[in-house]
Amino acid sequence: MTNKIQNSPKQILIPAMIALAAAIGLLAGHKMNFKNNDLALMKVSQENGTEIQKGGRIEEILRFIESNYVDTLNQNVIAVDAINHILKQLDPHSSYITPEEYDDHNEKMEGVYKGIGIETLKLRDTFYVLDIKDGSPADESELSIGDAIITIEGDTVSGNDTSYKSMSQKLKREDNGLVKLGFKSLEKNKVLSLNIKPDKITIYSVYDSYKLNDNTAYINISRFNSNTYRQFLKSLEKLTTPTEKINLVIDLRDNPGGYLPEAINILSQLFPDRDQLLTYTKGLNRKKQEYRSTGKPFYEIDKIAVLINGNSASGSEIIAGAIQDWDRGFIIGEPSYGKGLVQEIFPLNNGGALRLTVAKYYTPSERLIQKSYENITNDFVADTSSFKTKILQRDINGGGGIFPDFEIEDIFNQSCYQLYEYSDYFILNQFIRNQSTELTKSQISEDLFVQFIKDEFGYDATGLSEDCTMDTNVYLWASYQRIIDSRIAFSKILNENDPQIRKALDVIGDKKSTLALLSDED
Repeated sequence: MTNKIQNSPKQILIPAMIALAAAIGLLAGHKMNFKNNDLALMKVSQENGTEIQKGGRIEEILRFIESNYVDTLNQNVIAVDAINHILKQLDPHSSYITPEEYDDHNEKMEGVYKGIGIETLKLRDTFYVLDIKDGSPADESELSIGDAIITIEGDTVSGNDTSYKSMSQKLKREDNGLVKLGFKSLEKNKVLSLNIKPDKITIYSVYDSYKLNDNTAYINISRFNSNTYRQFLKSLEKLTTPTEKINLVIDLRDNPGGYLPEAINILSQLFPDRDQLLTYTKGLNRKKQEYRSTGKPFYEIDKIAVLINGNSASGSEIIAGAIQDWDRGFIIGEPSYGKGLVQEIFPLNNGGALRLTVAKYYTPSERLIQKSYENITNDFVADTSSFKTKILQRDINGGGGIFPDFEIEDIFNQSCYQLYEYSDYFILNQFIRNQSTELTKSQISEDLFVQFIKDEFGYDATGLSEDCTMDTNVYLWASYQRIIDSRIAFSKILNENDPQIRKALDVIGDKKSTLALLSDED
């Protein structure tokens, strides 16, 4: 990321000094544990640390400002701006997390949130139910897809400017009591009410898994939260037995990373031998930490293909890097994001947190996959050295990110994001228009989709199929199946025509490939 500033040294120095003092004030008295820890993006306990001391020229400047400035100051705004200014001098991944953002961060990383188990979409001024989580309180209630949420505890949330965040907060009910919900039934076309008790809802990071053919399984991993490894094992349990050999296609496209141990645990299931180096981390204030395979896989995984794209980062790159470096399988798709920095989370007294880069991680061949970046105080240039794989001595590139063995464009290219952004709105509109979730392909065609976007958002989507590598009608039908059926139904439709999936099956099925040479296949 480029961030060039043309200001004079004086213009830069004074805000930086004030920023540092404000940040020190925010951090003062907070006790941090700086022990080397196994977790990336982790919570750090507030024990056994030392307090940061205030004083010196920076605090003197602040005292002058507080005593003499012409107007009153918003201390909270100053503190947030100050700490953000400091962190911009570091790297692209160190950041300040506000108290509101910290709650959301913890939910995503812990893989659990409190609610009734619905996903909503706001069309025009009304919230509609778009998804109901299996086994959730909503799943056991009268709510159905397409129903409109009208009131929560007597407060009207539709027909006005109520935000998603506000509506979601009303459904949490911290005292564990019942929530009274008023909703308009799509099928019955009348307003009904129910009392429902919020509960803990699991956030799935292993969205879908199924067999591509008799001996090849497909598993999609969207991120690495605290439930990912367990969900990965459950997926394998559904697809194979401990004594049956199975090939595996792991889809890490658009996976931004998350908890490092979850990625390591999954890798240990893919390497049958004990003590193989999977990755290692080191930093100025962190000793070198190696992560090795346990030698205790529960299933017989034979050939492996890993799918990546430009949004595959961090934990995704750790998995892809280890697979590639040890010639354990092939990497297919597009070059990955290039995030080779490890962050830890330091909670702050104000309820927010500091996400700070503490180490760099390396693949088994010693590749640092962090891409280049520049800021005011630090220019980092990626390592472009050439490397060799550990077994077959194949050439592999440094320079930031993981470069696939077979580079194939992702079927979901940048132009397709317009489909992603608008398809759910369109399908929901068709539910409302037809007063039913039972639709035919003719009711969710590209022509109707284009007209809806133009009427609703003022955007001309004519010729969208020409720019997007994905067939619009196919994607709309897949999205419809996801809403009324499951994520697996969605994936099966799209994967049928996915060139990366087809390449993965070709490589796995090719008995002359290095995958075959390295497998135990007779």
